[in-house]
This record gives sequence, structure tokens and C-alpha cells, in this order.
Amino acid sequence: MSDRYSGFHGTTLNPTSFISSPIDTEINVFGLDFELESDYGYIKNSSYLDLPSTFSNLKITNPYIENEIDDLSFNIFEKKDPYTILSSVLISGPSYIFKVKETNKIYSYGLGINQRINLSALKFNSGYNYNNFRKENFGNEILFDDTNSGVIGANWTELKFNFSTSRKKNDSFIESIGFNFKINIPYTSLQINQESPTKMIYQNLETLIFFNDFSTESKFYTNTAIFKKRGLGLSLDLGYSIYKKKAQSKKRDEYVYKLGISVLDLGFLNFNNLSEVHKYDIFGPRNLDIEDVKNYKDMSERVYGDRDRSFVKASYNIYTPLSLSVQFDYNFYKSLYFNTTILNRLNFGDDFLKRSNILNSSVRIEKREYSIILNGSFYEYKKISLGLSSRIGPLIFSINNISNMFHKSDKLNHVELMIGLKAYQFYKKPFYCKC
Repeated sequence: MSDRYSGFHGTTLNPTSFISSPIDTEINVFGLDFELESDYGYIKNSSYLDLPSTFSNLKITNPYIENEIDDLSFNIFEKKDPYTILSSVLISGPSYIFKVKETNKIYSYGLGINQRINLSALKFNSGYNYNNFRKENFGNEILFDDTNSGVIGANWTELKFNFSTSRKKNDSFIESIGFNFKINIPYTSLQINQESPTKMIYQNLETLIFFNDFSTESKFYTNTAIFKKRGLGLSLDLGYSIYKKKAQSKKRDEYVYKLGISVLDLGFLNFNNLSEVHKYDIFGPRNLDIEDVKNYKDMSERVYGDRDRSFVKASYNIYTPLSLSVQFDYNFYKSLYFNTTILNRLNFGDDFLKRSNILNSSVRIEKREYSIILNGSFYEYKKISLGLSSRIGPLIFSINNISNMFHKSDKLNHVELMIGLKAYQFYKKPFYCKC
């Protein structure tokens, strides 16, 4: 949220955000931020309010024997370009952030714990199409794009420490710098990188024939325990902001406009316990029987005739979803604000988790006890959605693509919502600077 009362949650976008907040102390009790954006699959004829019943009664059509697509459909668009899947979950546990004030400086300190899940793919080969797996296609050639595929996901806990400080640049401007230092505890992960074949034949449910060279590398956890520590990691957020003070105002947190820039999630997750890397190469035309293949050792035996040959190593790194953000906030009149925020991923390879590119603009009415925010988001710079956010005392709520809140969409393939509970010191006497 762009609200100045976003507290510890606001530091996920820029570590300096709490410096210009009107509050001095915040305790976060609980928060949930969920986002799913995909052109690979969708839920038919559904809205946000239908999701609980939809998932509890979800039917996934069997493409081998059924002709109709029901409820949840994967890769049905039959695009020629690669698909994208971008999904993230942030569960904000208990956190505490506060300010220490001096005559010419302010310091903020925060400590919190988050649970994060990220699943992403920027190139998912369009050959994996729902209709391609129908029984009537067995024995027929199915063409694939000449595009590699890659899917990556991870589940980890982060312990986050926030620090920021501000100083007067001159009589009109105050600038701030800050960082979030995060210790990451990784649990589960999955990464598959595949060199795409150009031609494939499905003979039956158990057998595939590849007519060209085929290569795939898989990185994954080997123990079934979901929340078992498998390594360690570190990451860092860096932020800078500058804002112009209101003339004649004694409140340091009141500004005409504020500009911020930040680099987020510069770091890694190291999986070095109960984690493995396997690679399979098939050279030339090959009939591969995959009947009763239950694990990577079975697959290694089918491909190489050796149950251990596919093994590469017992550790690997996955890099956190690195991104660049720019924020601009303008105070039109009293409690009326305009905000524009850009969040753009920085992708340097297949080993990086990815987040959505988002351009968000909003208008808000912000009071000490409540706020209302109307926003428009431009996802992946090609899809526009309208949203609503609100804060009533300690309760915050946000939903994007608000048209799907009550109206059923033919193809629901984008969901983003956030809820949270905080404790503020709303009625503490505000600080006045003496400068």
C-alpha cells in the first residue's frame, strides 16, 4: 500500500518508508499478500467470492477421455509464444518497528519474520498444451516451439532487520537512506530447465518418442517434509528517498512530494541439505518408456540404464526475486494524495525467482484513523486492472482487479489481494522538529 501508515509492510517496497510515516511505533500482528498472474491457465466463470467454493469442489478435466474443459484449465489458449506464470505469497508474521528522534535526524529500527512462497516461469513451452494430450492425438506429431522452458519455485522463511536514517539536505528537502538485511531459511524448491524438442509423438499414456536431442535439468528437495531446513541464505534491500517539506509546517512527516528508489531482494537461497540436481540427456531419435517411473532414480535407469548416472550434485543456489522500484508520492491538498510506483524485475538468468512487473497509480484520501485508495495497475505492462485498498484503524485490506470481486470472469487468471492486522499509536502526540 502507498499509505504512509503502511508501517513495517511498507519497508518491503522501500526500506526508508517508515521515516516519513506520521506514526512512531507499529506492531504488525498478521498479514497476507497473495498474487497470481498467468496466461497458462484459468478458472472458468468465477469471481473472487467464488474462489473458496471453487477450490473446495474443484474438478480438473481428464484430457485423455473428456472433451469438455471444466473449472480449471491449463494451457488451453494454444499460444505460439511461451507462457508466463508469476505467483507469490507473503505471510507477514509478528514484527515491530519504531523511531528514535534527534534534533536533526531520525532513525528507524524494525525486526520481523515473513514466510514467502514464489513460483515463476517466464518461458513455459507452448507444446505443453491441454489439447495435445487428448487420446485422439496419440500417434500424431505434435510440434513444439523452438524455445527452451524454465520453471522455478521456492518456499522460505526470512528474518528481516530494518534500519533507515534521514538528514536535512537543506531547509526544504530531507533525504533518507536505509536497508533491510534478511536471513533466509529455505525449505522446499523446484527448478526445471529444459531444452525444447521440436517434434514429439505420443503413442499412449506410458510412452513418448522424441525425434530430436532432448535435455533437461532438475533441482529439487528429496525429503517429503515441507518445512525442513535445507540450507541458509541472505538477501538485502537498499533504499533511498528524498522529499520536499511543506512550507511553514513544523511536522517533519508532512511533505509536498516524495521520491524514492530501491533495489529489492538482492540475495540467494542455498540448498545444501536433502537437495539434489539431476540431468537427463537423450541423443537422437529415441523411444522412451516411462511406465511406472516413480522417482529420479527410475528415470535415470530408463534413460541411461544406470539408477545413479543422472545425479549431478547435492547442493545448488536459487536467487531471490531481484527487482528495481521507483516511487513518487504527491500531496495535492490536505489529506488527498497521488502515488505512482513502478516495480520492475531484474532477471539475470534461469536461477532467479521472478516477480511481476507492475506500474501502479493511485489516488488516496489519508487520515490518521483511516484511508481509502483507488488504484489502477498495469501488470506486465500489458494488462490493466482497477483496485481498492482501505485502512480502518488497525485493519488493512487491498484487492486488485476489483471487477472480479462480484462479477464472474469467463477466464479468471489474475488474483491479487492483501489483508493485515496492526497495532498503532494513533493518539500519541506528534513530533515537531525544531528546525
